[in-house]
Amino acid sequence: MLFIHFKTLFSFSFYRRLMLLSGRKAVGFVFYLFCLTMLMFFFFTGSLLTKNVPVFFKNFPQVTFEKGVLTAPQTPVFAPIPQTDFKIAFDAAAQVPPSAKELLDQNILAWVNKNQMYLPSANGMQQQTLPENLNFTSTPETLAKYQSAFITALRITLFISSAFVIAMTMLMNIVLSLGIVLFFNLLNRTHLPKNLLVKLALFIQGPLTTLWILWLWFNIPLFGLAQVLLCIIYTQQIFNCLREKPL
Repeated sequence: MLFIHFKTLFSFSFYRRLMLLSGRKAVGFVFYLFCLTMLMFFFFTGSLLTKNVPVFFKNFPQVTFEKGVLTAPQTPVFAPIPQTDFKIAFDAAAQVPPSAKELLDQNILAWVNKNQMYLPSANGMQQQTLPENLNFTSTPETLAKYQSAFITALRITLFISSAFVIAMTMLMNIVLSLGIVLFFNLLNRTHLPKNLLVKLALFIQGPLTTLWILWLWFNIPLFGLAQVLLCIIYTQQIFNCLREKPL
């Protein structure tokens, strides 16, 4: 699969051979890309958390929980999220939580009050009850003690939750690729069978997935447009090869 992935990046003519492979191998290739993306995302989040969690803990305010209830501070304090404008708010004295709009306007990802944590969203406010066995004071010594465990727990959580996001992203890319492949099939009047067109759309995920992985580490302006343009360029070149040497 690694060899096929490499060839999908650098050889347009190689797609002729790929289209003649079985549908099972095409699906297997997509599964390989899914696993590769999950692995790369795991490494990416690891480096990101290792770099930013110490900064997050360094700027974390001193708060106290007793039996799952926030008891201090009695005035609002904030824990800023590194490299973003977002923050987490703690306020033990507030009687009524702000509205979701107020929290979103202030870039607050979570607002903690007494034994509740409020998570604002465009669709309203989500509310979660803190565990009753939570007894914790966020001193520098305590935070340093749990930093490694916190990073590990976050990496595992992000890895598990990313599976759905990555699967949906790949599905959208497949739909995009299939639409462009069908368009070029009509434009060039090649009249390829539907099963070959579907396999072509699946194998084009090789360069699209590579672009997505690169996007994790490097800033790619107008990333969505870049994906569309990349898919169009590859599809056009593949059909040019098919015109020169039909299947």
